[in-house]
Amino acid sequence: MRKKLKRMTALAIVSSMILCCATACGSDASASGQTEEIKIGSIHPLTGSMAYEGQALVNAQQIAIDEINESGGIKSLGGAKLVLVTGDSQGAPDVGASEAQRLIEQEGVVALTGAYQSSVVETTSQEAERAGIPYVVSVGATVSLAERGFGTFFRIQPNSEMFGKDAMEMLSEIKRNDWKTCAIIHEDSVTGTSTAEYIEQYMSESGLTLLDDISYSASATTLDSEVTALSGLNPDVLICVGYYSDTSLLFRTINERAISFKCVMGVCNGAISDEKFAAEFGDSVENFINCNYSINPNSEKAQELMEKYRTQYGDEIINHAVFAYESIKVLAAALEEAGSTDGAKLCDALRNLHYPNSEMVSAMSGDVEFDEKGENVNASLTLIQIQDGTNKVVYPTAFAESEIRYNE
Repeated sequence: MRKKLKRMTALAIVSSMILCCATACGSDASASGQTEEIKIGSIHPLTGSMAYEGQALVNAQQIAIDEINESGGIKSLGGAKLVLVTGDSQGAPDVGASEAQRLIEQEGVVALTGAYQSSVVETTSQEAERAGIPYVVSVGATVSLAERGFGTFFRIQPNSEMFGKDAMEMLSEIKRNDWKTCAIIHEDSVTGTSTAEYIEQYMSESGLTLLDDISYSASATTLDSEVTALSGLNPDVLICVGYYSDTSLLFRTINERAISFKCVMGVCNGAISDEKFAAEFGDSVENFINCNYSINPNSEKAQELMEKYRTQYGDEIINHAVFAYESIKVLAAALEEAGSTDGAKLCDALRNLHYPNSEMVSAMSGDVEFDEKGENVNASLTLIQIQDGTNKVVYPTAFAESEIRYNE
């Protein structure tokens, strides 16, 4: 009987040691062939004024997750399946930070993505840095985000300085001789303000004279005074930086006043390159242009993504959602390369990543490669124009699907 008890005790000790070892190793899935779930965190505004855009980003990420799982999961981790775990920032930086903490501490995500608004990217990426897990930006352009010396921060898209510089250079290429003056109007968060500042910094590239820079709150319920100011300035070119809801309010007010411009150009604008905006405003926004990132009209993979999005969600994919999709694909490539879910190993894999352009659906000319700040060295932008109620890439010529049109 004693011998039996001793054997049982020994087995219990061995079992306990195995359990402890498994628990200790649980944060770093190795290439042992054991299939398990790998949780990726996604923080975006899912309620509030930007819920439409936030949900679109999550939708595109879910398509990417499904594609990866259907093709065998993360093969270097035994075919582990990815799971998207969402958090609702409600458009507020402090709420975003709380959601990041919840996803890291309670849900056990191995990486975070987000967050559409730069102010929310700032707080949520801080939580990722504290936890030592990678943060891959879905959308968030402010330059300062990459200037904090974080080792876990990675951004595929162009930053706000690139928006300002490229927009003014592109404007100089397409502008007509009778375009002499311009005005900037922008929402006053860190995104709108920093982008407007860079537009001003590079304004000389455009050959236009800046008349004024007008700011407003993205949550404003009226823009009457701002539109009155624009009417008094009467610029040839109106440059606008904003999100969907505030840009819609701006042009409803402009149309009510029957004000027109020779050219309307969005820069990092969340509405002008969205076909929902064209459907809402019809002929009044025909020929509006937007300097933004876009889906690659010449890519078969991009066409497949567009069709999947229509089928699953009954809507057109928006350009911002394209980079949300790319964020998941890039993270999956890093997981595959690292063969681990350990945060440090994942960040190393991202730093050394060369994600091929042939796998991308966005209109960029090079592979995804991150510099020491976590910026994609090959990030680039396009000009998108509303033509006959649909969005067409018109510049640069490598991605152009139509020639630019001008108002009579």
